[in-house]
Amino acid sequence: MKKVLSIFTIAMLVISLVGCQAQDALSVFERAASDEISLMASYEAIEETDVNNQTLDQLSFENIQQLSMTLGTDDMTNLEKIAYIRSLFEDIQIAHAQNILIRYENKDSWSALKLCVQAFRDAELTLTEDDQTILLTYKTEFSIRRLEVMETVGDIKEMLMELKGLYDLDHLDVIIQNFEAILDILEMRYDHMLFVQATLIDVNSILTSYLA
Repeated sequence: MKKVLSIFTIAMLVISLVGCQAQDALSVFERAASDEISLMASYEAIEETDVNNQTLDQLSFENIQQLSMTLGTDDMTNLEKIAYIRSLFEDIQIAHAQNILIRYENKDSWSALKLCVQAFRDAELTLTEDDQTILLTYKTEFSIRRLEVMETVGDIKEMLMELKGLYDLDHLDVIIQNFEAILDILEMRYDHMLFVQATLIDVNSILTSYLA
């Protein structure tokens, strides 16, 4: 049912592109971009109190052997699972830091674009039909992509809370499952923010070409 609803929603978004043609394409894109920046602000932060090296130290071990990344979790020994968990934790830290960085970059790009939009309007310029189509296509792409992203808001916090008090040998598989899911979400968000960044830069370039 959820999949059918998502397909219907996407279809309606595509149809809305036609309806937007009668509107100011720049205003339509501007509102959509603003929504994306607001969505990024809703991503939950991973705090030091959620999980840290001290917490992982509860999974004590010695003489860990080199982990083969081709192994499924069912084939791993406890020592290998602990090593994999630590590797996942490091990847989560890196991915989270990258997401924070690109989020700030996008805020800067958005601020620069708003100034360019204001200059464009002050000069009473008009977009060509081709450029209007580009902006409206970006708007629709934003709307389609953000459906998946919005569904993950709060999930990371929830999965970390599920692990509270479970950092022991009896729950290694649960830790791996949650850490892998968290990393997937962070990577998906990064890909989305990377698309937003490229779009903001491209639209800024389009508008700047009119002001030259």
